[in-house]
Amino acid sequence: MLSYFLAIFAGAALSLSFSFFTWQFSLLAFLSYSLLFSVMAGKRNFIVGFVGGISFFLPSLYWIVPTLKKYGGISYFLGSIALFALAAYLALYFGLFSWSLKFLKGKRIYFSPFLWVGLEILREALFTGFPWGSLGYTVSADLPFLQWASLGGVYFLSFLMVGFALLLQRKRLLLALFLLLLFHLGGFLMIGPYVRGTIKVAVLQNRWDFSPPITPAKAREVLSQYENLGNKAVEEGVDLLVFPETTIPFIHLSETYWQDYVKGLSSRWGTWLVFSATWVEKGRFYNSVFSISPDGRMWRYDKIHLVPFGEYNPLPFLRRIIPRIAMEIGDFSRGRGISLLRFQGEKFASPVCYEAIFPELVREMVEKGAEFLVNVTNDAWYGKTSAPWQHFYQARLRAVENRRYLIRGASSGISAVVDPYGRILQRSQIYRTEFIKGSISPRKNLSFYTITGKYQRIFYPAFSLFLFAFLLVRGIFRRNPI
Repeated sequence: MLSYFLAIFAGAALSLSFSFFTWQFSLLAFLSYSLLFSVMAGKRNFIVGFVGGISFFLPSLYWIVPTLKKYGGISYFLGSIALFALAAYLALYFGLFSWSLKFLKGKRIYFSPFLWVGLEILREALFTGFPWGSLGYTVSADLPFLQWASLGGVYFLSFLMVGFALLLQRKRLLLALFLLLLFHLGGFLMIGPYVRGTIKVAVLQNRWDFSPPITPAKAREVLSQYENLGNKAVEEGVDLLVFPETTIPFIHLSETYWQDYVKGLSSRWGTWLVFSATWVEKGRFYNSVFSISPDGRMWRYDKIHLVPFGEYNPLPFLRRIIPRIAMEIGDFSRGRGISLLRFQGEKFASPVCYEAIFPELVREMVEKGAEFLVNVTNDAWYGKTSAPWQHFYQARLRAVENRRYLIRGASSGISAVVDPYGRILQRSQIYRTEFIKGSISPRKNLSFYTITGKYQRIFYPAFSLFLFAFLLVRGIFRRNPI
């Protein structure tokens, strides 16, 4: 019984590190996961890992319930069931890891970090993927430690955390502390100096919460607020002006009227714009981002990784069972592939909303030539919860992984300018109407992770599969010698 209590305690403590991003909670992440790993390695069954996973994901994702209530009309009771169902699914990976440790006896347990990362990558891929809350994000406030993401991404951070927990479980305390200090020293040496950027950028943010009903009058009021913010930003001198995702839901930039309107803003201000809007083509709707030059040229990226139950309905029978939530689900189509946007002579990528939590997608964008990143998102759905902070710190790690500047424009969320080492140069507050300014520089050199990430992504699951196949065959031959 004590094992299950400790698993609950450790999972809940770990969830705090994914909600409060300070160095104290990053330290708590190392300690709480070490306790959880020790419990799983001691009990070695599915249930104890599953319980630890549930106690991590339930408090980490609590914001799902008020979001469903406010924007989907779902009762708190049904919302709680949905939350528990999602947390239970995600906790399966914790349970599988715990159960698998029974096969890694003795020194074979040193292979466990590979198994953990293999399961995290599987979680990113299966059923459209949901990598929210990977272990590496719980130490997001530990800037020196984060630098190792440029070698192996967020999953390498997870690998290292499991490795440290393993050493503590094996009572190798001095070795664990020595390696932890060594990795922090190495990470500190990786951090480059502050460099003044060559491109002046401004990000506009409005506190509109998108609560229904959204009327044309309200949309015009919000659009007027954005124009006023843009006027003030331009007066201070900017080269690139970023609007957040879903600036106004009614705007379809495929319509001539709205194209002329937005191009007119860019021309009048004499600055490039990054603008988010719906694009309609051959009866299909796309959640799109545009870069627009002062002379009226326009480039477009259509979102590839859509939000299930938000932007499309993966379960059509919901339209019959729960008409209200089915009505609230968008009907967007998936973009055909990665397309880079332009700013003057530079190329950049603009992952939309939660696309920024998918490391492989952003890595591919940079590999294809993106010289900086612009993440536009609408975080109004989350309200004043921990979700906007979770979303931001996950997106921030994409800058470190790929050594690219990140500009983030968020409706009612956290807008920011982040440098290639994860330092937050400018940041807004949630639910505040304001604009922030910063400077960035395009970068062409690729990080080790950007170059090798696709192979690393294959290696961890493949190695785990090979390991279990080897142990299975070895066990069979031991029981049935020839």
